[in-house]
Amino acid sequence: MVTGAAGGMGAAVCERLLAEGWAVHGWDVAAGETPGVSWSEVDGADPAAVAEAASAVAACDLLFNGAGVALMAPVAEMEPEQWSRVLGVNLTGTFLCSRALFEPLRAAGGVAVNVASTRAFQSARGRAAYAVSKAGIVMLTQVLGLEWAANGIRVVAIAPGYVRTPMVQHQLEIGGLRKDVILGNTPLGRMAEPEEIAGLVLALAGTTFSFMTGTTLVFDGGWLANSLL
Repeated sequence: MVTGAAGGMGAAVCERLLAEGWAVHGWDVAAGETPGVSWSEVDGADPAAVAEAASAVAACDLLFNGAGVALMAPVAEMEPEQWSRVLGVNLTGTFLCSRALFEPLRAAGGVAVNVASTRAFQSARGRAAYAVSKAGIVMLTQVLGLEWAANGIRVVAIAPGYVRTPMVQHQLEIGGLRKDVILGNTPLGRMAEPEEIAGLVLALAGTTFSFMTGTTLVFDGGWLANSLL
């Protein structure tokens, strides 16, 4: 099960799982274009919609909570509706989808992979809603890892640096982000590709990481290490 499956990291995860022979179901506000995915149009921030979609799922080996939105605005200029939407999709959506798929995950002894961010650990001007939502995912992952271990469910999060997704590309185009700053502050000198995130998710679902739960794995090309200098 992949949320935010229509684009970006979600679409890349769908494609990688399909290539590995998985049966993939995608949730998004609109159906995507990845052939082979079974689609449900679901707003992950809508409790009723999530519950209805989850009622059709008997077992789930992997839940990738990939749905997310970004916002760049100073707190003094941010509308409450903007704050609520970012927290609703990123954090509450992760909670709702995880909770709704608890029984299917337990039935399969599955893994939930959440998407945090380096912004969960490092503040920046204009990133209040986004950073708070991602910091919340880190803590939600810890709590779920504790609560669900006895049910045979592992819960982990990944904290990417900048990934070359349509959302990031849009911010580059409108001037919300600067490519020279991103590359200059990333020791590996590039952004991650969505396909790399997909490979990481597949690995986290496998036996190599079977002793990992309740934790967040940073995947940032050295961004946080460099920022601490």
